[in-house]
Amino acid sequence: MTKDQLLAQLGLSRQFEGGYFRETFRTDARNQVGTARGPRAAMTAIFYMLTRDSPIDAFLTKHSDGITFYQMGDPITYHLIHPDGRHESIALGPDLAAGQQLQLAVAGGTWKAAELEAGAFGLVSEVVAPGWEMADMILATRAQLLTRFPQHAQLLERLGAG
Repeated sequence: MTKDQLLAQLGLSRQFEGGYFRETFRTDARNQVGTARGPRAAMTAIFYMLTRDSPIDAFLTKHSDGITFYQMGDPITYHLIHPDGRHESIALGPDLAAGQQLQLAVAGGTWKAAELEAGAFGLVSEVVAPGWEMADMILATRAQLLTRFPQHAQLLERLGAG
């Protein structure tokens, strides 16, 4: 399938930090989890796609843990900056012999950005627990991230938020 066919078939919409997404699952009200920020769905899931015309998902973090699963298309490279400042780069894609992975677990509080370095599109899904809520997303400007992680200036200049 082409990128446009997938966008239509999966009902994906443009995401403000880059790429396209659609929430595909949210546990119902019987499955709420108490958090310091209030009750949350126990789990949510999304489809997420980066494309040649929208190849970057800028750095952000959230309170919840998440697992991202490669679905199809070209590899997507994830850049993680852990709370201790350590940078890790992991490619999700189909070529396990080349070191790509099929899934990636990211702990809440870890800064994460993603990029489609080549190709037409990469499609992943992500499960978050406790479930994702916009209020739980932590955004930072590029300047704020550069102050906190100056050792990653080149990466943050390229993938940081405005």
